[in-house]
Amino acid sequence: MNYDFSNFHKGHKLQFGLTAGKIFIICLDCGVSADVEAISAKISPMDACKMSGEREVIGKQSPGVDKGGTK
Repeated sequence: MNYDFSNFHKGHKLQFGLTAGKIFIICLDCGVSADVEAISAKISPMDACKMSGEREVIGKQSPGVDKGGTK
């Protein structure tokens, strides 16, 4: 599965971490983290390779997950 997490705290410094077999994305500016799978749109392998244009989302984000973006 490929993930598009580009809307998570856009413009902030991000870092990734591995905890209990899950990949977390951490906003270093806000000090919050989220499970990458939960906050990402799911995209196909072919769409993941696109350099420009819109990607086709093949799966939804987990319900009730706030992607943040503001301090």
